[in-house]
Amino acid sequence: MTLPDLARPARRVADAALVAPRLAFNAARYGLLPAPASAALVLLREGLSELPWKAIGDALVRIAQSSGPLTTKLGQVLATRSDILPEAVCVRLEALYTQQPSMRGRQLATTLKVAFPHGLPFRKFSPRPIAVGSIAQVHRAELKSGPSVIVKLVRPGLQREIDRDLNAAELLCGLVLTLPGLTSKTTRLALSNAVRDLGAALRAEVDLRREAQSLDDFGRRLRGNPRVRVPRVYREWCSARALVMEELVGEPLSAYRARAKADPDAARRVADLAFKEILKQVFEDGRFHGDPHAGNLLILPDGRLGLIDLGLTGESGRQDRQRIARAVRAFVVGDPEALTRALLDFGVPPLEFSYDEFKADVAKVVRQSESQVVAQMMGRNGDGAGAPNGLETLVNDLFRVAYRHGLYVPPSATLLIKAIVTIEGVARSLNPNLNVVAMAVPIVLKSLRPPWLSWRYWKDRSLARLPGGGFVQS
Repeated sequence: MTLPDLARPARRVADAALVAPRLAFNAARYGLLPAPASAALVLLREGLSELPWKAIGDALVRIAQSSGPLTTKLGQVLATRSDILPEAVCVRLEALYTQQPSMRGRQLATTLKVAFPHGLPFRKFSPRPIAVGSIAQVHRAELKSGPSVIVKLVRPGLQREIDRDLNAAELLCGLVLTLPGLTSKTTRLALSNAVRDLGAALRAEVDLRREAQSLDDFGRRLRGNPRVRVPRVYREWCSARALVMEELVGEPLSAYRARAKADPDAARRVADLAFKEILKQVFEDGRFHGDPHAGNLLILPDGRLGLIDLGLTGESGRQDRQRIARAVRAFVVGDPEALTRALLDFGVPPLEFSYDEFKADVAKVVRQSESQVVAQMMGRNGDGAGAPNGLETLVNDLFRVAYRHGLYVPPSATLLIKAIVTIEGVARSLNPNLNVVAMAVPIVLKSLRPPWLSWRYWKDRSLARLPGGGFVQS
């Protein structure tokens, strides 16, 4: 064993000794003590409806905000998991996406000095951030050469703080999981996987070189697409701590949603554009925007779709596309057996998994929402005003069933499904009568056809032909 291997257990113990008391203190100081006053305010402002869950959600937000990036990221993940927590709690946890404290002036100055050790490349730099997250914050600036840019900066000392929290979480979870009779094998496996996946996601997010690479990759692949634009990256000024990219000027899709009733034609055009282009990324390009919500998609003055915030991206292979196609077909034709098998293809069941019980729960969920979801997918939703998103509800319910039965769904599969559900929900908020089937089926079928039926396949083979008449072996 190497010295780092020998030192790792001691480091975990030391980190746990620091983190556990701090977390307990924050839970009492920011969670329990303010709870009565906070609940009273919620009662006055919002009434009795779901008051206990709202109070719990608010307490979790306060604890997460005071306890570092790991707890904040965990809260953000749980905000999307209404299959695990009550919807009222998830809604409160959404505050963790927007209500983050910005760096103080001295912290910002230190961060800029470390990120740009040879001097700032900016003629102008706005110290007031336009967005603040748990990992980084975003500022507007102008390069000395003239272009307006967006500058994303990672908070100082974050890497060590994340490593410390993860070390403590791994040790404490390991101790809890060894207690006999406290948790089932299914729960232990699910918790272990969750800590591992969360750690991988955090460590990836704190390195902004990954996002710079994603922007480069998307820009290169979409350069010939006349309907989409990705901001240019200034790689000479990028590092693990800083990302400098072109500022795209346009209207977010949320602005079109706000005036959808006044200008329904424009809202429908925008909905069609965004829905088709994100689906093409998933089913044709094989790499997609992992968080295509209304704030991350812009409509530029020339009508193109602008993609921003590519810190979260996913990849989809032919097998992923086939799984989704099988699951959707099984649902539409009402075949619970085929749908159950398709869902199992997305995850890994535990040893004590009961196929029959899982199938029964899946069939029950489908029966409850089938008519509404199919009507929405076919564009038969009336005026759709205020109607809940049936597809999102269905997916959340199916995730809840999977969680209850211990089915482990890898983050890559979860991201793929959530991205499709997110863009469907965004498009439907702009066009309540969106016909998902009519728009998606041609894209899906095109992506599933054999490679030799595509023009690109034969073009590539013709380019590979050698002067002597042979072919390059691939």
